[in-house]
Amino acid sequence: MKDKSTILPGLMLFACFMVLTVCSIGFDFAFSRIPSIGVIIVELLAFIPPAYCLYKAQDDTFQMNFRLERHTEKIPMYFGFTVKFALAVSFLSFLANVIVYVICGANDIDVSSMITTSGVGNQYGFISFLGIVILSPVVEEIFVRGALFSCFEREAGTVVSILLSGICFAMLHGSLFNFVGPLLAGCAYAFLVYMFDSIWPAILAHIINNCYYYIINYLIQLYSSFGIWKYFTYINVILFLLTLYLTLRSLESQIRLHRLRSLQPNRSTVPVAIRDCIVNPGFFIFISSFVVSIALK
Repeated sequence: MKDKSTILPGLMLFACFMVLTVCSIGFDFAFSRIPSIGVIIVELLAFIPPAYCLYKAQDDTFQMNFRLERHTEKIPMYFGFTVKFALAVSFLSFLANVIVYVICGANDIDVSSMITTSGVGNQYGFISFLGIVILSPVVEEIFVRGALFSCFEREAGTVVSILLSGICFAMLHGSLFNFVGPLLAGCAYAFLVYMFDSIWPAILAHIINNCYYYIINYLIQLYSSFGIWKYFTYINVILFLLTLYLTLRSLESQIRLHRLRSLQPNRSTVPVAIRDCIVNPGFFIFISSFVVSIALK
Protein backbone atom coordinates (compact mmCIF):
# COMPACT_ATOMS: atom_id res chain seq x y z
CA MET A 1 0.00 0.00 0.00
CA LYS A 2 1.29 3.44 -0.91
CA ASP A 3 2.21 5.73 1.97
CA LYS A 4 1.69 9.45 2.17
CA SER A 5 5.12 10.17 0.66
CA THR A 6 3.79 8.97 -2.69
CA ILE A 7 0.11 9.91 -2.42
CA LEU A 8 0.42 13.44 -0.99
CA PRO A 9 2.55 14.92 -3.82
CA GLY A 10 -0.08 13.95 -6.39
CA LEU A 11 -2.91 15.33 -4.28
CA MET A 12 -1.06 18.60 -3.73
CA LEU A 13 -0.36 18.85 -7.47
CA PHE A 14 -4.07 18.34 -8.10
CA ALA A 15 -4.94 21.07 -5.59
CA CYS A 16 -2.44 23.47 -7.18
CA PHE A 17 -3.67 22.68 -10.69
CA MET A 18 -7.32 23.18 -9.73
CA VAL A 19 -6.59 26.58 -8.17
CA LEU A 20 -4.74 27.67 -11.33
CA THR A 21 -7.51 26.32 -13.59
CA VAL A 22 -10.41 27.84 -11.65
CA CYS A 23 -8.65 31.17 -11.29
CA SER A 24 -7.79 31.30 -15.00
CA ILE A 25 -11.47 30.77 -15.85
CA GLY A 26 -12.70 33.49 -13.53
CA PHE A 27 -9.66 35.78 -13.68
CA ASP A 28 -11.16 38.44 -15.94
CA PHE A 29 -14.33 38.55 -13.87
CA ALA A 30 -12.64 38.68 -10.47
CA PHE A 31 -9.60 40.82 -11.28
CA SER A 32 -10.63 42.84 -14.34
CA ARG A 33 -9.72 46.10 -12.59
CA ILE A 34 -6.64 44.87 -10.73
CA PRO A 35 -5.04 42.12 -12.88
CA SER A 36 -1.59 42.71 -11.38
CA ILE A 37 -2.88 42.11 -7.86
CA GLY A 38 -4.79 39.10 -9.19
CA VAL A 39 -1.58 37.48 -10.39
CA ILE A 40 -0.05 37.77 -6.93
CA ILE A 41 -3.16 36.37 -5.22
CA VAL A 42 -3.42 33.42 -7.63
CA GLU A 43 0.25 32.51 -7.25
CA LEU A 44 0.07 32.60 -3.46
CA LEU A 45 -3.15 30.55 -3.35
CA ALA A 46 -1.94 27.96 -5.86
CA PHE A 47 1.56 27.20 -4.60
CA ILE A 48 2.01 28.16 -0.95
CA PRO A 49 -0.78 26.05 0.67
CA PRO A 50 0.28 22.79 -1.08
CA ALA A 51 3.91 23.37 -0.14
CA TYR A 52 2.89 24.11 3.45
CA CYS A 53 0.74 20.97 3.62
CA LEU A 54 3.67 18.83 2.50
CA TYR A 55 5.89 20.57 5.04
CA LYS A 56 3.44 19.91 7.89
CA ALA A 57 2.98 16.29 6.80
CA GLN A 58 6.57 15.46 7.69
CA ASP A 59 7.20 12.93 10.42
CA ASP A 60 9.76 10.27 11.29
CA THR A 61 8.93 8.31 8.14
CA PHE A 62 8.45 11.25 5.78
CA GLN A 63 11.19 13.87 5.66
CA MET A 64 11.84 16.41 2.92
CA ASN A 65 14.72 18.68 2.05
CA PHE A 66 13.42 22.02 0.76
CA ARG A 67 17.02 23.20 0.26
CA LEU A 68 16.18 26.74 1.38
CA GLU A 69 19.64 27.34 2.81
CA ARG A 70 21.33 30.13 0.88
CA HIS A 71 24.91 28.80 1.13
CA THR A 72 26.26 32.33 0.71
CA GLU A 73 29.78 30.97 0.35
CA LYS A 74 28.65 29.17 -2.84
CA ILE A 75 27.14 32.24 -4.53
CA PRO A 76 30.35 33.16 -6.41
CA MET A 77 30.57 29.53 -7.50
CA TYR A 78 27.11 29.17 -9.02
CA PHE A 79 25.99 32.72 -9.92
CA GLY A 80 27.82 33.12 -13.24
CA PHE A 81 27.03 29.60 -14.41
CA THR A 82 23.37 29.94 -13.41
CA VAL A 83 22.90 33.21 -15.32
CA LYS A 84 24.36 31.80 -18.54
CA PHE A 85 22.57 28.50 -18.11
CA ALA A 86 19.24 30.26 -17.41
CA LEU A 87 19.53 32.44 -20.50
CA ALA A 88 20.30 29.44 -22.71
CA VAL A 89 17.34 27.54 -21.27
CA SER A 90 15.04 30.56 -21.72
CA PHE A 91 15.96 30.91 -25.39
CA LEU A 92 15.67 27.16 -25.94
CA SER A 93 12.28 26.84 -24.23
CA PHE A 94 10.95 29.77 -26.25
CA LEU A 95 12.12 28.21 -29.52
CA ALA A 96 10.68 24.84 -28.50
CA ASN A 97 7.27 26.40 -27.90
CA VAL A 98 7.44 28.28 -31.20
CA ILE A 99 8.13 24.99 -33.01
CA VAL A 100 5.11 23.41 -31.31
CA TYR A 101 2.92 26.34 -32.35
CA VAL A 102 4.11 26.04 -35.95
CA ILE A 103 3.62 22.26 -36.07
CA CYS A 104 0.11 22.63 -34.69
CA GLY A 105 -0.71 25.24 -37.32
CA ALA A 106 -1.34 28.09 -34.88
CA ASN A 107 -1.22 31.49 -36.55
CA ASP A 108 -1.08 33.72 -33.48
CA ILE A 109 1.50 32.91 -30.81
CA ASP A 110 0.54 34.22 -27.38
CA VAL A 111 3.89 34.85 -25.70
CA SER A 112 2.22 35.77 -22.40
CA SER A 113 0.73 32.26 -22.18
CA MET A 114 4.25 30.88 -21.86
CA ILE A 115 4.27 32.00 -18.22
CA THR A 116 2.15 30.06 -15.69
CA THR A 117 0.13 33.12 -14.69
CA SER A 118 -0.45 35.32 -17.71
CA GLY A 119 -3.74 36.96 -16.72
CA VAL A 120 -1.99 40.30 -16.38
CA GLY A 121 -2.44 40.67 -20.14
CA ASN A 122 -1.23 44.05 -21.40
CA GLN A 123 -0.78 45.55 -17.93
CA TYR A 124 2.80 46.54 -17.23
CA GLY A 125 4.23 48.22 -14.18
CA PHE A 126 5.94 47.61 -10.87
CA ILE A 127 3.22 45.39 -9.38
CA SER A 128 2.83 43.20 -12.47
CA PHE A 129 6.64 42.90 -12.68
CA LEU A 130 6.75 41.96 -9.00
CA GLY A 131 4.06 39.33 -9.43
CA ILE A 132 5.25 37.67 -12.64
CA VAL A 133 9.01 38.12 -12.53
CA ILE A 134 9.80 37.94 -8.80
CA LEU A 135 6.98 36.33 -6.79
CA SER A 136 5.96 33.61 -9.25
CA PRO A 137 9.45 32.05 -9.50
CA VAL A 138 9.88 32.06 -5.72
CA VAL A 139 6.59 30.36 -4.81
CA GLU A 140 6.68 27.96 -7.77
CA GLU A 141 10.22 26.83 -6.99
CA ILE A 142 9.44 26.34 -3.30
CA PHE A 143 6.60 23.99 -4.24
CA VAL A 144 7.88 22.23 -7.37
CA ARG A 145 11.63 22.07 -6.81
CA GLY A 146 11.58 22.40 -3.03
CA ALA A 147 8.76 20.09 -1.93
CA LEU A 148 7.97 17.87 -4.93
CA PHE A 149 11.53 17.26 -6.05
CA SER A 150 12.42 16.20 -2.54
CA CYS A 151 9.46 13.79 -2.49
CA PHE A 152 10.52 12.23 -5.79
CA GLU A 153 14.06 11.74 -4.52
CA ARG A 154 12.71 9.51 -1.75
CA GLU A 155 11.43 7.03 -4.32
CA ALA A 156 13.78 7.42 -7.27
CA GLY A 157 17.23 8.52 -8.35
CA THR A 158 18.31 11.94 -9.52
CA VAL A 159 17.55 11.55 -13.23
CA VAL A 160 13.99 10.29 -12.68
CA SER A 161 13.34 13.00 -10.09
CA ILE A 162 14.55 15.72 -12.47
CA LEU A 163 12.37 14.34 -15.28
CA LEU A 164 9.25 14.09 -13.11
CA SER A 165 9.82 17.58 -11.75
CA GLY A 166 9.92 18.92 -15.31
CA ILE A 167 6.80 17.02 -16.36
CA CYS A 168 4.79 18.24 -13.38
CA PHE A 169 5.95 21.80 -13.95
CA ALA A 170 4.86 21.62 -17.60
CA MET A 171 1.47 20.14 -16.69
CA LEU A 172 0.82 22.95 -14.22
CA HIS A 173 0.99 25.37 -17.15
CA GLY A 174 -2.17 23.66 -18.39
CA SER A 175 -1.52 23.85 -22.14
CA LEU A 176 -0.15 21.55 -24.82
CA PHE A 177 1.05 24.60 -26.79
CA ASN A 178 3.07 25.65 -23.75
CA PHE A 179 4.28 22.23 -22.60
CA VAL A 180 7.66 21.49 -24.16
CA GLY A 181 9.20 24.79 -23.06
CA PRO A 182 8.25 24.43 -19.38
CA LEU A 183 9.29 20.76 -19.53
CA LEU A 184 12.81 21.73 -20.59
CA ALA A 185 12.95 24.61 -18.12
CA GLY A 186 11.57 22.49 -15.27
CA CYS A 187 14.21 19.81 -15.80
CA ALA A 188 16.92 22.48 -16.01
CA TYR A 189 15.84 24.11 -12.74
CA ALA A 190 15.75 20.74 -10.98
CA PHE A 191 19.27 20.07 -12.28
CA LEU A 192 20.44 23.34 -10.70
CA VAL A 193 18.75 22.52 -7.39
CA TYR A 194 20.43 19.15 -7.16
CA MET A 195 23.86 20.18 -8.43
CA PHE A 196 24.24 23.10 -6.00
CA ASP A 197 22.08 21.56 -3.25
CA SER A 198 20.07 24.76 -2.98
CA ILE A 199 16.80 26.09 -4.38
CA TRP A 200 18.18 29.60 -4.89
CA PRO A 201 20.00 28.95 -8.20
CA ALA A 202 16.70 27.61 -9.59
CA ILE A 203 14.84 30.69 -8.32
CA LEU A 204 17.43 32.94 -9.97
CA ALA A 205 17.16 31.00 -13.25
CA HIS A 206 13.35 31.12 -13.10
CA ILE A 207 13.40 34.89 -12.46
CA ILE A 208 15.64 35.37 -15.50
CA ASN A 209 13.28 33.25 -17.61
CA ASN A 210 10.14 35.14 -16.55
CA CYS A 211 11.89 38.48 -16.97
CA TYR A 212 12.84 37.46 -20.50
CA TYR A 213 9.25 36.55 -21.42
CA TYR A 214 7.93 39.67 -19.72
CA ILE A 215 10.23 41.90 -21.75
CA ILE A 216 9.71 40.22 -25.11
CA ASN A 217 5.95 40.17 -24.62
CA TYR A 218 6.08 43.91 -23.99
CA LEU A 219 8.34 44.59 -26.98
CA ILE A 220 6.33 42.45 -29.38
CA GLN A 221 3.08 44.17 -28.40
CA LEU A 222 4.68 47.62 -28.49
CA TYR A 223 6.28 47.19 -31.90
CA SER A 224 3.84 44.72 -33.48
CA SER A 225 3.07 47.15 -36.30
CA PHE A 226 6.72 47.03 -37.38
CA GLY A 227 6.60 43.25 -37.95
CA ILE A 228 9.18 42.58 -35.25
CA TRP A 229 7.94 39.02 -34.70
CA LYS A 230 9.36 37.57 -37.93
CA TYR A 231 12.85 38.69 -36.93
CA PHE A 232 12.56 37.80 -33.27
CA THR A 233 12.73 34.04 -33.79
CA TYR A 234 16.02 34.33 -35.71
CA ILE A 235 17.43 36.56 -32.99
CA ASN A 236 16.52 33.90 -30.44
CA VAL A 237 18.38 31.23 -32.39
CA ILE A 238 21.53 33.35 -32.42
CA LEU A 239 21.23 34.20 -28.73
CA PHE A 240 20.64 30.54 -27.84
CA LEU A 241 23.75 29.38 -29.70
CA LEU A 242 25.83 32.10 -28.06
CA THR A 243 24.61 31.40 -24.52
CA LEU A 244 24.87 27.64 -25.11
CA TYR A 245 28.55 28.06 -25.96
CA LEU A 246 29.14 30.20 -22.86
CA THR A 247 27.22 27.72 -20.70
CA LEU A 248 29.26 24.77 -21.95
CA ARG A 249 32.48 26.66 -21.27
CA SER A 250 31.28 27.45 -17.75
CA LEU A 251 30.13 23.87 -17.23
CA GLU A 252 33.56 22.65 -18.27
CA SER A 253 35.09 24.84 -15.57
CA GLN A 254 32.62 23.57 -12.96
CA ILE A 255 33.51 19.97 -13.80
CA ARG A 256 37.24 20.64 -13.82
CA LEU A 257 37.01 22.23 -10.36
CA HIS A 258 34.86 19.33 -9.08
CA ARG A 259 32.03 21.66 -8.04
CA LEU A 260 29.16 19.54 -9.34
CA ARG A 261 27.56 16.73 -7.36
CA SER A 262 27.37 13.25 -8.79
CA LEU A 263 23.97 12.01 -9.89
CA GLN A 264 22.44 9.51 -7.50
CA PRO A 265 21.50 6.21 -9.15
CA ASN A 266 17.94 4.91 -9.20
CA ARG A 267 17.02 2.43 -6.50
CA SER A 268 15.51 0.28 -9.25
CA THR A 269 15.07 0.37 -13.02
CA VAL A 270 13.76 3.62 -14.52
CA PRO A 271 10.25 2.25 -15.33
CA VAL A 272 9.89 0.87 -11.81
CA ALA A 273 11.15 4.13 -10.25
CA ILE A 274 8.63 6.16 -12.27
CA ARG A 275 5.86 3.71 -11.38
CA ASP A 276 6.63 3.99 -7.69
CA CYS A 277 6.35 7.78 -7.89
CA ILE A 278 3.22 8.24 -10.01
CA VAL A 279 1.11 5.06 -9.83
CA ASN A 280 -1.08 6.09 -6.92
CA PRO A 281 -4.47 7.78 -6.39
CA GLY A 282 -2.96 11.24 -5.94
CA PHE A 283 -1.22 11.32 -9.29
CA PHE A 284 -4.13 9.61 -11.02
CA ILE A 285 -6.41 12.48 -9.97
CA PHE A 286 -3.85 15.08 -11.03
CA ILE A 287 -3.19 13.51 -14.44
CA SER A 288 -6.92 12.96 -15.03
CA SER A 289 -7.70 16.61 -14.26
CA PHE A 290 -4.97 17.73 -16.68
CA VAL A 291 -6.32 15.51 -19.47
CA VAL A 292 -9.89 16.72 -18.88
CA SER A 293 -8.73 20.34 -18.90
CA ILE A 294 -6.92 19.86 -22.22
CA ALA A 295 -9.92 18.04 -23.72
CA LEU A 296 -12.30 20.84 -22.71
CA LYS A 297 -10.04 23.43 -24.32
